[in-house]
Amino acid sequence: MIAAISLMRRRPDLTVEQFRRHWLHPHGTMTAELPGVRHYVQHHPVDGPGTNAYAREIAIDGVPELWFDDYDQRRIAYTSPRMAECNIDSEQFVGSVTRIVSEPEVVIVAPALSQVKVLLLATGAPDARWAEAARDRSATLSGLIGYVGHRLIEQAKAPNSKIPELRLEIAGVAEATFASEADLIAAADALVGSGADAERTAVYRIQDYVPPFPR
Repeated sequence: MIAAISLMRRRPDLTVEQFRRHWLHPHGTMTAELPGVRHYVQHHPVDGPGTNAYAREIAIDGVPELWFDDYDQRRIAYTSPRMAECNIDSEQFVGSVTRIVSEPEVVIVAPALSQVKVLLLATGAPDARWAEAARDRSATLSGLIGYVGHRLIEQAKAPNSKIPELRLEIAGVAEATFASEADLIAAADALVGSGADAERTAVYRIQDYVPPFPR
């Protein structure tokens, strides 16, 4: 299984609300119709406990994630007529974007509809050690009920897209879900580690949406 993860900033002429509304529909509805998609989720950063100062500094407005069985299925999706339509529609709300391909590892399966969740983005050169350290740290946290790690394979400009590339090198990605907001707050410092890891790890409190998306 591979995951295509995009890090997006909104067009500067749009509010956060306008960006999110268009991303959900029509764009999300269109994307959900791509051939071969096994799992599609939109991670919407929200202003809430768990988001740290570094996340606010690098200012990611949205993170869609699509899973495919393999590279061939991803190629079929990305060369489909539906993707061509999605690329055109993206210009209506996305200001810049970079795309990551990873191998996702579901370490703990979170209960359905769990929403006390954070997305961790470590910046810098790809670093397998960060992914291992983040997973090991999270395993010790009280109240952790879901965890997905990502082994990064590549990062590049979104293929066949006219949207400017977001220049932000990513070293690691992970998703952590907690049983309660209190558990998340208590785990916040331990979640990012210490030293260099803490300085380069952005933590976003997120709201997840999966198809069918609200209109």
